[in-house]
Amino acid sequence: MAQEYETQVLDINVNEIEKKLRDLGAKEDPEVFQKRWVFYIDEASWIRLRQVGERVNLCYKNRPDTAIAGTEEIEVEVKDFDKTSQLISKLDFYYDQYYQENKRKLFTLDGVEVSIDSWPQIPPYLEIDASSEKKVKETLKKLGLEGKDVGHMGTNKIYAKYGIDLHANKELTFSK
Repeated sequence: MAQEYETQVLDINVNEIEKKLRDLGAKEDPEVFQKRWVFYIDEASWIRLRQVGERVNLCYKNRPDTAIAGTEEIEVEVKDFDKTSQLISKLDFYYDQYYQENKRKLFTLDGVEVSIDSWPQIPPYLEIDASSEKKVKETLKKLGLEGKDVGHMGTNKIYAKYGIDLHANKELTFSK
C-alpha cells in the first residue's frame, strides 16, 4: 500500500510556471487527455478508473484529510476501460459515480512529478507529487510557491472553491 505525498496550488499562471520548470531543467512530457470514472465509497474513499492514452489503471484511494501525506493508494493496471467500468457498476459497494475528463501536462523535476491540470469550468492548477513530504516542500520552494499550496484537496473540493458543486455534474467533459 503506497502513501501519496501531494499538494496543489490553485490560480496559477501557466506560462510562468512552465517557464520556471524549463529553466530548472525539468523533463517535459506532452499534454495528455485523461478520462475517468469515480465511484465514491464514502466521503473519504473512492475507486478511480482512469485511462491515459492506452494505459488504464484502477485505483483505490482513501483521504481522511488534506494533509500532504494524507492519501492511501492502491493501484493496478487493467486492460479495458469500458469493461472494467461495467464490472464496477454491477457491484454494490459505492453510493455514487461520476464520469470526468481532464488534461494534464507533466513535468519531472529532480524525481518529483509536477503537473499542470486543466479541468472543465475551472482555471488550471498545479499538482506536486513526490516520494516524501520534504521533496514536495522543496519543489514548492524551487518554484517560488512556498506557502501558496492548499494541501491535497480532492477535485470536488477544488471545484467547491470556485462555487461549483462537482457532484451536481454526473458527466464532466470539455464538450458540455
